[in-house]
Amino acid sequence: MKTITLTRAHGLAGVAAMMLGSVAWSGAAFAQGASNASTSTGAASTNAAATNAASANTQANNSRRGGGGGGSSGGGGSSSGGATDPGVRGGDPGAGGSLQGLNDTELSFFAGAKDVFQEVDAVPNGLGPRFNLDSCSGCHSQPAIGGSSPPTNPQVAIATAAGATNTVPSFITANGPVREARFVRNPDGSPDGSVHGLFVITGRSDAPGCNIKQPNFAAAVASNNVIFRIPTPLFGLGLVENVPDSALQASLAANAQQKRSLGISGHFNINGNDTTIARFGWKAQNKSLLLFAGEAYNVEMGITNDLFQTEREGDANCQFNATPESVVPLQAADLASPSASFQSDIELFSAFMRLTAPPTPASGAAAPVAQAAGAAAQTAAAATQTTGTAGQTTGTASSASTPASTASTMVASAAADASSVMTAAAGSSATAQSASSSTTSGASVTRGSQVFTNIGCQACHTQTFTTTKSQLTGQSNVTIQPFSDFAVHDMGSGLADGVSQGTANGNEFRTAPLWGVGQRIFFLHDGRTKDLNVAIQQHASRGSEANTVINNYNMLPQTDRQSIINFLRSL
Repeated sequence: MKTITLTRAHGLAGVAAMMLGSVAWSGAAFAQGASNASTSTGAASTNAAATNAASANTQANNSRRGGGGGGSSGGGGSSSGGATDPGVRGGDPGAGGSLQGLNDTELSFFAGAKDVFQEVDAVPNGLGPRFNLDSCSGCHSQPAIGGSSPPTNPQVAIATAAGATNTVPSFITANGPVREARFVRNPDGSPDGSVHGLFVITGRSDAPGCNIKQPNFAAAVASNNVIFRIPTPLFGLGLVENVPDSALQASLAANAQQKRSLGISGHFNINGNDTTIARFGWKAQNKSLLLFAGEAYNVEMGITNDLFQTEREGDANCQFNATPESVVPLQAADLASPSASFQSDIELFSAFMRLTAPPTPASGAAAPVAQAAGAAAQTAAAATQTTGTAGQTTGTASSASTPASTASTMVASAAADASSVMTAAAGSSATAQSASSSTTSGASVTRGSQVFTNIGCQACHTQTFTTTKSQLTGQSNVTIQPFSDFAVHDMGSGLADGVSQGTANGNEFRTAPLWGVGQRIFFLHDGRTKDLNVAIQQHASRGSEANTVINNYNMLPQTDRQSIINFLRSL
């Protein structure tokens, strides 16, 4: 029998147990980890001061590192925690087009909706009086129309467009993310949480006589009373909208023992009227894509519409249009699609989101993002048989956890031969060695996908769901891989923003879908970092449901941490 030291035996036995996805790391094991960087977030308080400080510090670190990495947008290059984010991957965006299989009528409707999504509005079209930007696509353009915040922030230019006299707030920079600002508290100390428009139309040539002022953001920052949100990607959301509540509920309930061992619970943000699951927005606060579009049109651009009919600014000198400003047209608009020509803007915005295809991963090693349900089931079955691990939760099947007898045998064998346990649980050593040879190799991406599951990331970032019946051509019973359970989870004091929305409290956020993450520039709800490794580390802080999983991540060999980053950048 091979002889190993007690320390090494203990460590490898722990890794073997962790690879089974059912045993949490001990505090002592975490103390021996290669990186304890994530524990710094545990000192953060639950107020806005922590959020603002983390945002400023991380952006400064990104700047000092130069933000190199792949892709013209930069944003990588960190070696924090022993893993390097290579940055935004280059190549074809693999996003922004229509869903596959649409008929000609649906395709023309999509084209018309996309055109309206890209329109730039001025005051005669409804812009303002208070707003954050003048077009939907300005916020959602990376790596293609419908994505997330672009590399150059258009909010800097819009501040003074058409003669406006706005001051650019300190948290809006040319190379930083598009942001909205929310105040945590009202002046009397009561909860606020609402969006406060960054800019006003005062001084614009198309807004004569309007003299309202911007909110005092400098004072809000100084008093730690402002938090931020960045745009969420919109690709594939029509398919997400079409996942039945029962599938989401089954996914959250699956692998309950594993989730308890990892400290993960979570719940859905429930719509109070019909008790169904809301799933859109950073806190899953919006029930539907139409509601998401109507609220954004009013809150982000100041344009009243059929869902949000009232101006948010009461000064009559700044109200230049009858309300609602965007309604269903009674005469056809000049769009390519006859049916789209009779739709309101918010109907077209929601149609664009509903008809946009999911993002496509870059590597052939990663499974397709959308595929036929039968093929997906075969792929999942083959993957389970190959790796010998379960861990992937689906919305259409019961959990396929490793049998207790197998788990017991593998853990028990650690004392006899830890190397054999590592081989059985994580794959061959040859695979591990080849994975570490290149940050872009297919082997590294494949291994990263496996380790991502093994350490527990999939407990929240659920990979697979299947849609229900759809009115759209070819969209019924389609399997998608969004990597989110669409539930809200307590993310601890380090990410807490103090804002409650629906049944999500100030510490809770929806699990961010990871499809397309390889081409995003900014991460976390406030865009505080461009570095995926930093984003992972900041999941850990006092009270976070992710603490054990991040402990597991930090205990991985450097090559496996790198493989996870490479896998994420392949999505």
